[in-house]
Amino acid sequence: MKRRDFLAAGMGGVVVSVSDGLSPIQKAIASLAPEMGSSPNAMKLHVKPVLTSIVHTGSWEGPCRWTAMSPAEERRQAGEAFARWSQELREKGLAGSSDVKLLEPAHVLFSEDFTIHQEEWDKLAPESEATDVFYIVPAGSSISAYEIGNRFGKPILMRGLSCRTVDIAAYAKAKGNEAFLAADDAELARLLSLLRARKVLRSTRVLFPTDRGLPAACSVGSIWDLQGLEKRLGVAVKTIPYRELAEEMERVQADEATTAQAAEAGEQLLCNAHRSHIDKEYLVKSLQFYRAVDNLMARHAANAFTIECFELCSSKLAAQWQITPCLVHGLLKDRGLAASCEGDLGSLLAIQLLTTISGKSCHQGNSDPRGEGTFRINHSNPALKMNGFDQPELPYQLGRFVSEGWGAKYVVDFMNNEEKTVTVARVDPTARKLLVLKGELVGASGWGPDLIGCSVEAVIRPPQGTLDRFLRERMVYGNHLQWVYGDYAEEMREVGEMLHLEVEVIA
Repeated sequence: MKRRDFLAAGMGGVVVSVSDGLSPIQKAIASLAPEMGSSPNAMKLHVKPVLTSIVHTGSWEGPCRWTAMSPAEERRQAGEAFARWSQELREKGLAGSSDVKLLEPAHVLFSEDFTIHQEEWDKLAPESEATDVFYIVPAGSSISAYEIGNRFGKPILMRGLSCRTVDIAAYAKAKGNEAFLAADDAELARLLSLLRARKVLRSTRVLFPTDRGLPAACSVGSIWDLQGLEKRLGVAVKTIPYRELAEEMERVQADEATTAQAAEAGEQLLCNAHRSHIDKEYLVKSLQFYRAVDNLMARHAANAFTIECFELCSSKLAAQWQITPCLVHGLLKDRGLAASCEGDLGSLLAIQLLTTISGKSCHQGNSDPRGEGTFRINHSNPALKMNGFDQPELPYQLGRFVSEGWGAKYVVDFMNNEEKTVTVARVDPTARKLLVLKGELVGASGWGPDLIGCSVEAVIRPPQGTLDRFLRERMVYGNHLQWVYGDYAEEMREVGEMLHLEVEVIA
């Protein structure tokens, strides 16, 4: 089921309301973490609309001009066409897309020399840095559309599979530039959404507390070439020492007002939980840790987070603070911020792509065969907005991670939802490949009993005859897998190709 078609499926048992824009849980968590920057989900694709027109220097007829017209009349008609087009864009937007911020439309003119002169370039220059893509209606010539994208090093986007637009796209692509062509408004909206998803990924700034660095001691399949990652995909990773993490946690624990906010947020989580297996005092400690992470993310301008569980455990800080990162990951993901277990950046990138394309939170976990043509994804790392950020939270329980009683985590029964089609993904350790699977959710476990450790499991059946291939591909891509409700396999393929990743889709 596609995101835009998905309205109210699978909401049984939810007791909170989103009629005012934020649920009680969201309000409580937002008040606890006031430093958190805007979600990447609020990011818009900046589109510069450009209409090109020819105004001849004289009046004559010929093989490319079968009706003569004076320059003054030609200029007048071109101006009227631009005015109508600009007004329509302002009133209706671009293909009805909510992912777009339209910049001021520009009218670029040239004569029969088909040369864009400096005064015309000056119309585009002021917003060229802010422009993500030029949306061009190429009247008058073909070469001008190519030259606009080429001059500013930005993609060009056109609508309609006409003789001119396909010719422009072919030339631009052959020259190594980006050109996108939509047959109709539906495809145009789709391309705009995918270009925005690429922009969001390229804007990812990950906070990674670590003294050890990468590769991690346990989950070695993470991306480790951080310089290459930033150079090729724009994803920056800021590592900070555990000393800074500990100092921030100590500040939060010593602040009475913050502790009171954490207690209030904890009360809201307990109030809305179907059941709780953790005492409030331990829940509050995890929420204090969330606040510390929030402060550090704001300090370092980060919008994504990961931490290596085995390193954190060995440091004994988790035992000292009586926390695990599980709940923090879920809270971040429900705010549209990518978060992954065990310092796994390949996992985190897949989370970012799935989240942005679907508009939903996702679940991450270890992957293992389960028999009968299925495999499992198991970690205590679900989230509550898995039906969509504009939909109510999933029913949830609160669990404990360790036998001593602490380590707050969400527990979700994934089968208690109408949607059963899922999309699974992972980026490989070189950050050059993307694996995507369309599967069927056929089982879940963890709901009900008081289970410790990683105990929130989804069981997925891949397409018939593909299980062995998929399981073996993990030797290339790594362990952790991420999934969302719904079929987004094709969108993942397209955005992966936009990122120049080698994409493998099993659907």
